[in-house]
Amino acid sequence: MILETRRDSQHRREALEKLCAAYWLPVYGYLRRRQQTPADAEDLTQGFFVHLMESDFLDRPDPSKGRFRGYLIGALKHFLGAHYERAGAQKRGGGAQFVDWHSLNAEHEFAATDQPSSDPSEAYERSWALTLLGRALGRLASEQIAAGKLQSFEILKPFLSSTPTRGDYEAAAKELGSTRTHIAVLVHRLNARYAELVKLEVAATVQDPTEVDGEMRHLMHTLRK
Repeated sequence: MILETRRDSQHRREALEKLCAAYWLPVYGYLRRRQQTPADAEDLTQGFFVHLMESDFLDRPDPSKGRFRGYLIGALKHFLGAHYERAGAQKRGGGAQFVDWHSLNAEHEFAATDQPSSDPSEAYERSWALTLLGRALGRLASEQIAAGKLQSFEILKPFLSSTPTRGDYEAAAKELGSTRTHIAVLVHRLNARYAELVKLEVAATVQDPTEVDGEMRHLMHTLRK
C-alpha cells in the first residue's frame, strides 16, 4: 500500500489512515512501555502518524533494507528523539485525527496484549504479532458472515486459539444440531483458512515473497515468549 503511494501521491493520506488504523496498537504499546501516561501515549501516537504524513516517510521504504515491521519502529524511535520535546497535541498533531481514540478503548487493548516484564521493543513485537492475528481473524469473521455462518463461527471461534478439551466438540455439535465428526471438520477448515489469512496479512508487510516464511516464523516465536 505504501509503495503504491509513491506513484500516486493523491492517495497518500488514505494510505496513511489505513496504516494508522491497522498499526496504532504496537506504537501505543511501545510508548506505554516507555512509561508514557495513557494520555501522552495517545498524543505521541497521533503526533507520530502526523509526522509520517508530513515527512518523506511514504517515499522512503526500501524493501531491500528490511521489513516494514522494523522500518516502522525505527521511524518511531527517530521521531521520539527528534520531536519528543515538542509539547502539546496541537503542535505535534495540528488538530488532525488519524486515530479516533473515542471509538477505542486503548488501555483495554494495551492491557490485553501487555506483559509487565516486557521492555518497549518486546512489547512492540508482541503487539505487532497480535495485531496481525487480529486483522486475520477479522477477515475470517467477515467471510463467515458473508457466507451466512455467523452462529457457527461464534461457537467454533474459541477453537482457533485453544485446544479443545474433552466434551467441547460434543457441546458445540449439540448447539449447532450437528455431529462431533462434522464439528471437527469445520474447525479444521476454519483453522486452515485462518492460517491462510494470517499469511496474507504478513505478506502485505513485505515486498519480497521469499521473506514471508521468515516473518511467519518470527511471528510464532514472538507469541511463544
